[in-house]
Amino acid sequence: MEPEWEAKFEPNSYGFRPGRSCHDAIEAIFNSIRYKAKYVLDADIAKCFDRINHDTLLKKLNTFPKIKRVIKKWLKAGYVDNQGTLFPTTEGTPQGGTISPLLANIALHGMDIGLWSMRIH
Repeated sequence: MEPEWEAKFEPNSYGFRPGRSCHDAIEAIFNSIRYKAKYVLDADIAKCFDRINHDTLLKKLNTFPKIKRVIKKWLKAGYVDNQGTLFPTTEGTPQGGTISPLLANIALHGMDIGLWSMRIH
């Protein structure tokens, strides 16, 4: 899934992307504002991983049914606390999960297009 989505993601998106770092983002910002003042959005979305809507994310994935079923089961698997109690999950992706950053980027994909349309001229 990652190669497919990497081809779709906006080039000005740097969070949790392979081969990209904070230094790359800083360099891109510097090069962009060096000659003309512009706006830069640096956002930390509170509880981003915790609140991703499963249904919306699964619709946005638009992938093979088998892959979609596996991801849905993974999202809904829940977690077990120290006492062994299972808590099912109805939203969010597991923090620390290997696919969670990719799923967060997929969930947020397209958001920057809306921000561009709101920019002040």
